[in-house]
Amino acid sequence: MAVRFTAYGGAGEIGGNKLLLEDDDWQVFFDFGMSFGTAGKYFEEFLQPRPSHGLSDFLQTGLLPPLEGLYRSDLSTLPEHAFIWNRLNQQPGYRNDIAPRAVLLSHAHADHVGYVSMLRNDIPIITSATSALIAKAMQDGGQSRLDAQTVFLRSARPKNGILTSAANEPFEQRPWQILDKETWTTAAASYWKRRFSKTGPAAVTCEAIPASTLLEGHQIRAYPTDHSIPGSVGFAVETSAGWVGYSGDIRVHGRRGAMTLNFAQELAKLDLVALICEGTQAGRPAGATEDDVRNRAIERIANEDGLVVADFGPRNIERLETFLEAARINGRKLVVLMKDALLLKAMATVNTGVPTPSAANDLMVYSETRSNRAAWQEAIADEFEDALIAPEQIRADVGSYVLCFSFFDVTRLLDIGATAGVWIYSSSEPYNEEAVLDMDRLRNWTDRLGLDLVGGGVVEEAENSGFHASGHAAGADLRKFIEIANPRTLIPVHLQDRGLSFYRETFADSNIELRIPDWGQPIMID
Repeated sequence: MAVRFTAYGGAGEIGGNKLLLEDDDWQVFFDFGMSFGTAGKYFEEFLQPRPSHGLSDFLQTGLLPPLEGLYRSDLSTLPEHAFIWNRLNQQPGYRNDIAPRAVLLSHAHADHVGYVSMLRNDIPIITSATSALIAKAMQDGGQSRLDAQTVFLRSARPKNGILTSAANEPFEQRPWQILDKETWTTAAASYWKRRFSKTGPAAVTCEAIPASTLLEGHQIRAYPTDHSIPGSVGFAVETSAGWVGYSGDIRVHGRRGAMTLNFAQELAKLDLVALICEGTQAGRPAGATEDDVRNRAIERIANEDGLVVADFGPRNIERLETFLEAARINGRKLVVLMKDALLLKAMATVNTGVPTPSAANDLMVYSETRSNRAAWQEAIADEFEDALIAPEQIRADVGSYVLCFSFFDVTRLLDIGATAGVWIYSSSEPYNEEAVLDMDRLRNWTDRLGLDLVGGGVVEEAENSGFHASGHAAGADLRKFIEIANPRTLIPVHLQDRGLSFYRETFADSNIELRIPDWGQPIMID
């Protein structure tokens, strides 16, 4: 039987992983994410794919690969779709025989899970309990647009030449399977089936079931790894040619880096025929560790009497713990947004170590200045009432708080009346021109508000200044991971030119065969 690997995203680019593994007619995808690079070529904040046209804009701009029959049928019912598919079937990469048994999801970052929303609803998503709950919380606290319906979806119907979703149409829940179901508590099960809504019919829900270690005759093994988001896993899949490993996104320099090395050791026991491995930071030396970030944050906050903003994503629990500790040491409380509180609540249902908001815990929730709250916001306000804090309360005592805000939350500082302080940029470095423009805009805002901007402004400043620890392994750590796993074939993904150069130079004289994937071109594994 023929075993082959095809990258429909993640080949020569950072993110957008859509990695197809086939063993004769048996198929699985490793991840099915959004490509920020491709999206940035054609779209921006005020120019987005049109949901009323279903798959059209996604297919015609290359955001989705031309794999007919893989996607939700309700998104391809307009007359234009027949024309589009007739044109696409003449283009490279087109196939109409893709029927994956599952998507093996490594973690819940958008560049790995983002376009699960477009897939047929009968395709199971297999992942960790934490990743499943993060995906749901991100949808609950966001918008249920087409590219965000990862857990609950509402069917679209053609009407007057466009697609619409009727308000009386119920949302349906996708089939997710949980790798570590032993962690799935009653609270997790209850949250999983709850769809926050004030109006409309009740959602059609389904239980998240335990994932089997056998998927139609093929063994599936998952291993916890260290990344900048909890719940990340790597995979090994048994094929007729031997075991194939997939790293997902990994690092060794985090506080749980031992899990990544243990994953490599477990892979070595399988005598891998191939390893699909990320290389985001492959061409860069080791940067700051999370302990470095902790020490720098404590020091900088201690030197500030005014407002402190910590710019990081709360899905990065290690970073949240770092700034929560730094705030406490300096007599401050950490303030997160309501959507972040929802995320923490969801993760805490399977991990009691995740901090949740309370005044006693020094973790507060920013109370939005709006008269009409969404259903999920009302639920958060009720559950964490003692932790709610309004902008005028912060304004009255800015030296007592650290605000967990991002660039997209900066206008909230106008409500607080910020006039002096520091903005600590502690997030990933920008990888494209649009992200660089956001950094420029952030600097404009901090200048106007009288805030010092530290840790941001140029591509690698956050790490070099010690305010950010990357979620990806540097070159030396990647080499160590790969040499421990010792695959016969190495297939690098999730990287750009600098990472490819690292792999070519590092493994030029190695016993490990290096195979560089091209988009849509299968690599035979034997």
